[in-house]
Amino acid sequence: MDKIEIAEAVCPSCSPDEPTVHVILKKGGLVKCEECGYVHAIPVKKKKLIKLRVIVSRQDKSSVQSYEVDEDDIIHVGDEFVVESEDEVSGVRVQSIETKTKARPESAPAGEIETLWARTIDDVIVKIAVQEGPVTESVHYKVAGDHEFDIGSTIKLKGYEVAIVSIKTRDGGHAKRQGQFVKAKDVTRIYSKIVSRERQAGRGGGFKLRSRKAYRGTGDEKV
Repeated sequence: MDKIEIAEAVCPSCSPDEPTVHVILKKGGLVKCEECGYVHAIPVKKKKLIKLRVIVSRQDKSSVQSYEVDEDDIIHVGDEFVVESEDEVSGVRVQSIETKTKARPESAPAGEIETLWARTIDDVIVKIAVQEGPVTESVHYKVAGDHEFDIGSTIKLKGYEVAIVSIKTRDGGHAKRQGQFVKAKDVTRIYSKIVSRERQAGRGGGFKLRSRKAYRGTGDEKV
């Protein structure tokens, strides 16, 4: 089945003052009113596509990429879309907008924008503070940006398992209530406590914390 495109426009036959829903019959502006069936033409504004400069941050590295958009489209801080460079495609979220007048608004028409500052949301590295008694260590955990972390749930890291106590978020919040969740792309740091660990072979049969490195989620985590 072909996709039906619709538009809102005034109808000369049944609604000359208020827009009604029309089915687009031809790209040139020929439409059919859904209310009365009258077929007529409407003026069509041609889109002017422009390429915006996007500075994309991925952890501690940045790259310059581009985003093609209609010059009249409004871009907001928090918008998410896909940007491209010659050798990279990334899902990103807008962190800041810089206009041609060097202003930093929360939103602006694309045609007025000089640069977008964004961060990747496909894969992110989440910092997890792991506490055991008086000792706290930091672990880097690689996971999809849309992955959800729940307060009170557990994460299986390599060699041990931790329970999430609280989560600091990028907007300055601090989730602490049981059952609250935060997406990985919105996390500044996760605070956790070790609840179990694997016994490591070694002298005295003691336990050993694995070396700190980035781990990628397997999809089996209890989060």
